[in-house]
Order: sequence, then C-alpha cells, then structure tokens
Amino acid sequence: MIPSVTFATACWEKDWRQILLDPSYLQVKQIANHKFPFAEKLLVINNVIDLPQVMEAAQKKVDEGVLSRYVVAKDVLDFFQLKKEELNDWQYFNAVAPLMAIRECKSDFLLYLTGDVFLEKPVQWIPRAIRCMQKRPNVKVANLTWNDNYREAKKESYRKTWNFYFGKKGFSDQMFLVRKGDFCAPIYGEIRDDSHHFPRGDVFEKRVFSYMLNHGWERITFRRGSYTHENI
Repeated sequence: MIPSVTFATACWEKDWRQILLDPSYLQVKQIANHKFPFAEKLLVINNVIDLPQVMEAAQKKVDEGVLSRYVVAKDVLDFFQLKKEELNDWQYFNAVAPLMAIRECKSDFLLYLTGDVFLEKPVQWIPRAIRCMQKRPNVKVANLTWNDNYREAKKESYRKTWNFYFGKKGFSDQMFLVRKGDFCAPIYGEIRDDSHHFPRGDVFEKRVFSYMLNHGWERITFRRGSYTHENI
C-alpha cells in the first residue's frame, strides 16, 4: 500500500493570480500532471497585499475541488526552534511557506512545489520515489530533474539506478518530496561553512542542505521526467 501524500504549494503577491486565476495552471500543471491520487491538496497564502481577495480566489478552488483547503502563512518558527530576528524579511517569507506546509501536512509524505514550478507534461514518479525511500532509510528527499537539466543532475550524483540519480549533496526548495516525520522537526538550525553557494543568506534550503549533509541524508532525482521553474 502506497503511503498518503499531501500536495502543497504557496502563493505570494507576484504569483497568486497565475496560480489561482489561470484555469489550468494549478489544477493541471501543478497537480494533475504528477498522475498521483493526493490525499489532500493544500495552498499556503504567503505575503500578499489584498488578503481577502486572495482568500476568495483560493476558496473558489476549494469549491471546485482543485484544493482541499488553504491556510494563511503565520509565524511557525517557534515550533521549529528558530528565531525571527535571525532572518531578514525575505528569508522569513521564504522559510515560512514551506514550514507551514510541513506543519500543516496531514499525510505520511509531503510534495511541496514553489508557486513558479510546474510540469509541462505528465510524469508518473511518486510511487517509485516512495518505494526507493522506503528501501533506503538514508534517502530523505526526492524530486524530478529540474528544467530538463539531466546532464547536470547526473553530474551532481554519485550513482544511478534505472529511475534515479543518487546525490549526497544538494537540496532545492523548488520541489521536494519528503516524509513529514523527518522534516516536521527542529532540523533547521544548522549552517555549514560550505553552504554559501545558496543566494540571499541563511535561507530555508541552505538550512536543509546543511542538516542533510551533517547527518548523511541523501536525495534522489528522477531521471525520466522534469519540472519547469520560471522565476516570477
């Protein structure tokens, strides 16, 4: 039996219209193209100007069955043993969206995408990724290849199987499939000296990267499908 998986994404002022007003973006490109029966589909509303307007648009997606529910981002740093004064405004909003999704997830696993990530075509990959993670306890993160950069994904790996590249380094907040139990914990306080290639300071993905490397966690990247990331 395949464990339950929550789909989650987040919107903010510059992308909420694309996510919530485009009739196919969220429903098809972000959700349906994974070809997986998600137990719930969650939206985190993060850092918008007209909150009632965005909530109204999100509720329409709930009424249509595209979303199961939405939540408004709030300060969850205490739960993860982080301090807001350690983050500037950009770092705070960058972190609070995925942390909210992790905290709110009601399933065994969470698939999180940033709002500017989508699939151009269907990719059936989640059951394979979960089976691999179940067989190999040190594999804690799974994702698709990014922007069709299969050569780069291979270069960053140390081994491969029929479906996956295995990496001992690397994490991206653009897309991650994780066990909730692994990530809904105070694991975000470690910063490695060799993690400064991440832009904008001590951001969420730098913190995950540091913890994964410190504790021998690995990630797998699907070799037979890609997501597209377009900065908004």
